[in-house]
Formats: sequence, C-alpha cells, structure tokens
Amino acid sequence: MNNKAKKILLARKFTSIEYMSEYVQYFNEMVDALIVGMSEFKHLYQQNPTLDPDNFEDWENRGLPNLQRGAKNAKECLERAKNGSLTGISSSAGNLRGLSKDVDNIGGFGQWWQHIDKKFADAFDSALNKAQITGNNIDYTISGYWDNDEILDEEITGTIDEDELLNYLKTSEKIKDIS
Repeated sequence: MNNKAKKILLARKFTSIEYMSEYVQYFNEMVDALIVGMSEFKHLYQQNPTLDPDNFEDWENRGLPNLQRGAKNAKECLERAKNGSLTGISSSAGNLRGLSKDVDNIGGFGQWWQHIDKKFADAFDSALNKAQITGNNIDYTISGYWDNDEILDEEITGTIDEDELLNYLKTSEKIKDIS
C-alpha cells in the first residue's frame, strides 16, 4: 500500500464512528481507573491516616469531576457525530490534550498514587495514553492539522495495520483507485 492510499484510509479510520467510539471507551476507562485508584487510596488512608494525601483532595474536588464531565461530553459528542456533526468530538479530543495543564493546576498527579499498588496508576496511564492518541488522531484529522506525512508517523498515531485499513475502502473501491 503506498503512502497516498494509506493517508486516505487513515483519515477515514480516524473519522469513523467506530474509532470515535474507541476514544469514548478509553476516556471512560481512564475515569474508571482513576475512581478505582482513588477508592484504593481512601481505603488505605482510613487504615493509616499518617499517609501523606498530598493533593488527593484536589483530585476529589476538581480533577475527577473535570474528567467525569469530559467523559460525559465525549459521549454526547459521539452521539452528535453519529448524526454528522464532527466538531464536538474534535473539540472533546482537543480538550483532553489540555489535561496536562489541568493536572498542573491541581499540583500534578500527586504522591498519593505512590501509596497504592502500581497496577492502579498503570491502568489509569494506559487508558489515558490510548484516549490521548485516539483523541489526537480524531482532532488532527477533522481539523486538518496533519503536516505533510505526519499522519503516517506511528510514533504519533500509534501502530498502523495496513490489513485493518482495508476495512475503510468504500464498497467496490480498490487500493489502486486511491493510489
């Protein structure tokens, strides 16, 4: 598959409802992982109140609610995308990119994560990474932000499976038609 065809099929993939649904799923998994991790910390903190909660209260009061609103918004934007309006899902994905600023405003991820099993932070980080990659791909594609062949850079977009991209050919379309 040449780069021209690959770029066309990647753009179709990144603007597909299926792919947008994955983004929403990863966003929800991230929120769920945060809730589980916070619950684990609360349980440990009740058993050992000498633990340093660091900015845990900020995560309870601001961080988690912001992410929950973001996940709800992503779901609503997905429903609008199913009706042809893609601007909302693009904005949702762009807002997720700003998560690092939100985290900085509440003092970072905090030391409270260090008190719980690493699997909780790993689950959160994994879902966050997947949500950010899919979100960036959606936003950059809808907004036309890709420079040159950037959409082909797997360090940015994640793994590109050429066999899977064939699913984004139109009915009766062949690779040679878009090459």
